[in-house]
Amino acid sequence: MDKKTLPLSKIGELIKKSGSLGLIAVIVILGVILLLLPSGEKKAPEPKTPEITPEVATDTVESFERRLTDALSKIEDAGRVTVVLSLQSDGETYLASDKEYSEKTGESREQNEETVIVSSGSSVQAPVVVKHGYPEYRGALVVAEGAGDATVKLAIIQAVSALTGLGTDRVTVVKMQTN
Repeated sequence: MDKKTLPLSKIGELIKKSGSLGLIAVIVILGVILLLLPSGEKKAPEPKTPEITPEVATDTVESFERRLTDALSKIEDAGRVTVVLSLQSDGETYLASDKEYSEKTGESREQNEETVIVSSGSSVQAPVVVKHGYPEYRGALVVAEGAGDATVKLAIIQAVSALTGLGTDRVTVVKMQTN
């Protein structure tokens, strides 16, 4: 018999030998043993509060132009590349708001709307962003050394179109002036 388990037959023998006082002692001992055994429940970890930053991490048009320039210059025979993007809209940010309606006399209603602000210690506050739209581009101009080659030009047009969502008719690729 190992130390942690007590077979039911042994418990029965103990009860028979000890009488009613022994039965109470066995029940108390078993209760204490059961209380000391781990319950199997694990304490849930405390949820971490997300860090709140007052700025939304988004690409600016300039950083996107730089990344696009780097990518296009790696196209075979493209050479040096410069990209200029024009914007239709710069993307909109939609913030969570709390709306409260109050009834006035008659059928008119007054609406109060406040932007929901979340704070996280040491006076850091930020609005709750529900949705952030991406910029919408109007057109793209790509100036490339290798634009004289039709294959390179087509590859650049397709890449810019795929990355910006512009139709190929809105992407202009011209040959770079050589000094």
